[in-house]
Amino acid sequence: MVERRLGALPASAEFLRWLDVAGIIDELCPVREVAHLTHGQVVEALVANRRSSWSTTGASRP
Repeated sequence: MVERRLGALPASAEFLRWLDVAGIIDELCPVREVAHLTHGQVVEALVANRRSSWSTTGASRP
């Protein structure tokens, strides 16, 4: 069994879904039919990832 610490990632992802970030972005930035992901999905993943690793990257700032 592999144990991983997810930190704030699940909470961040759920909050972004509650705000409908992907839906709002997808309304403004439509994608082509051949795309695997929408712009909104990509933005949600990037923001959730950034929020979950904020303390490690923030510590190196001047």
